[in-house]
Amino acid sequence: MSSVTIFDIKRFAIHDGPGIRTTVFLKGCPMDCWWCHNPESRKSEPEKVTYNRMLGDLKLETKQVYGKKMDTDTLMEEILKDKLFFEESGGGVTFSGGEPLYQIEGLSELLNRCKKQGLHTTIDTCGYAPWASLEMVLPFTDLILYDLKLMDSRSHKKFTGVKNDLIIHNLKKLMAQNARVELRIPVVPGINNSAEELTRFKAFLQENSMIPHKLHLLPYHSIADNKYEKLRAKNRMKDIGQKEGLTVHDFKCALATIGIDVETGG
Repeated sequence: MSSVTIFDIKRFAIHDGPGIRTTVFLKGCPMDCWWCHNPESRKSEPEKVTYNRMLGDLKLETKQVYGKKMDTDTLMEEILKDKLFFEESGGGVTFSGGEPLYQIEGLSELLNRCKKQGLHTTIDTCGYAPWASLEMVLPFTDLILYDLKLMDSRSHKKFTGVKNDLIIHNLKKLMAQNARVELRIPVVPGINNSAEELTRFKAFLQENSMIPHKLHLLPYHSIADNKYEKLRAKNRMKDIGQKEGLTVHDFKCALATIGIDVETGG
């Protein structure tokens, strides 16, 4: 039995794979995306933060811990509480993050145990991990939600902290092995919503005959602003300037022309 560090468990999730799901968010991520909606997921260890909140005219000092360690036995007990809902809806469990492959030993054990319980399994990954990690979990994974953030390598490095070579390499190998992959493209104003970047996305998918089972376009939102304040972390989206460019609808129309099943959200 191993342990993992998580920062949330979301029950009755409906956008992280088919049916009603329980999504387990694992802490730690190798990337540093400017638009990250879960900045508390980046560091691999639990984080203690202190911040002030107002109660009328009274300022209260509040303490909060983002993340906790759980052994796999305890986490499986939590997951199996929802097994009836999985069975009735065709749902299951999704491991997200952060980056779930960042905790490969614990993730692999959990996926294996979920499959032994007959659960549908999904991982939501940025793809920036050794191929050996993906290969380790493939036998126990029914669906991979795979992020494709930027096609231009220099922009990818600037806005996520890493190059995209490994991500593209892993995606090609997954598709070659006929893994069930659904792509996710976040459409982020001022970062990847230009006509040039849309052309790159479209060309990459066409040139590599890469038609995933589904492609999800994820609209940017600013609901994480409060988290950045609590963590005293720089919110770089506030400094990005004029947020113009193509819309999610523009992306959907363009990508649908090459035979991809495109959805907004999820």
